[in-house]
Amino acid sequence: MLKNFFVASFLEQQKTLTQLLHESHAKADFYFLLALASFITTLGLITDDAGVTVGGIFIAPLLFPLLSLAMGIVTTSALAIGRASKIILKSGTVIFVVSLITAFMFSNNVVGSEILLRIRPDLIMFLIAFASGVAVAYSWVKQDLSATLPGVAVSVSLLPPLSAAAIGVVMLNRVIISGGLTMFVINLFATIIGAIIVFSLYGFSRLQREEEEKIAEEKYEEKIQHQAIVQAGRVDSEKIAKNIGAV
Repeated sequence: MLKNFFVASFLEQQKTLTQLLHESHAKADFYFLLALASFITTLGLITDDAGVTVGGIFIAPLLFPLLSLAMGIVTTSALAIGRASKIILKSGTVIFVVSLITAFMFSNNVVGSEILLRIRPDLIMFLIAFASGVAVAYSWVKQDLSATLPGVAVSVSLLPPLSAAAIGVVMLNRVIISGGLTMFVINLFATIIGAIIVFSLYGFSRLQREEEEKIAEEKYEEKIQHQAIVQAGRVDSEKIAKNIGAV
């Protein structure tokens, strides 16, 4: 039954992998949107406004790094796992720092229902995160389906708990800190496990070589771009120095 349901050709797998690596390549705009999402979500938690909290969640681009990590685990690629883990670690740092600054500036030391909801990890929240991981991975492989809504569910599971923990630091509340961090870690693993199961059932484990080749190409392109920027900077500096000398 499952074999007939989770079917993808080798070309479809390659296309999925290529698009996933492209989307999970974290650039400046990725962290900019993440910072904005963290700012809005933290304000929503502080003001106990579910609408504002959800508004921030909608723009958080957390989906692709998590899928990329799940794919790396399925393909057993240390290179892919390291790449995705680095992006997730940076993302978590951005969320926590922005939330910390926002809470420091605007916190009213009131623990509302929105915060309480994000610091009580339980089986239901774990299952929500797990189902979200399954949904986003399945939607990503099935190109005719949108991964947007499941992606929002992933952000709901991850962004608010980490923002709540930052608020707890400002309030010096150990219960909020530990509860938020625990919920974040549990939901993170639940989401990744769900995605791993889907990618495994689709047979992505055979794409390790293709994945590592594309990551190597990505690094080479980044190196070339960096060298071009440095060279352009040197040329501009030389032009400025010549103009000053001519004066």
